[in-house]
Amino acid sequence: MNSKPITANMKQKVNTLWWYMVHHNRYIDKDEICKVIGCKNERSARDVISVLASKKPVISTSDGKGYKLALTSQDIDEARHTWAELSSRIEELQKRIKPLIKFVDSFHGVNGDIK
Repeated sequence: MNSKPITANMKQKVNTLWWYMVHHNRYIDKDEICKVIGCKNERSARDVISVLASKKPVISTSDGKGYKLALTSQDIDEARHTWAELSSRIEELQKRIKPLIKFVDSFHGVNGDIK
């Protein structure tokens, strides 16, 4: 599966958000992210966070505090918590993929042709 190409506009937004998060060193929510990067919807904010989190350690847990860069040793516990949540999500998604693979495989022959 290919990821979306990162445009110059996306790079600018990611860099702007990174700078902001480094200098504020606290949790920020999607509304604040939109104000910082100039987006109009939550989806855009999540896209920018996703790109940033693929390059830098972004803390985001299910408790809804928002997003924060892991910058100091004081962030280790929250970073571990985010890591554990992501790992759990991966495991759950893997479980959901298995029945889909079985279903698709049931319609394909040895050569990949539909039976």
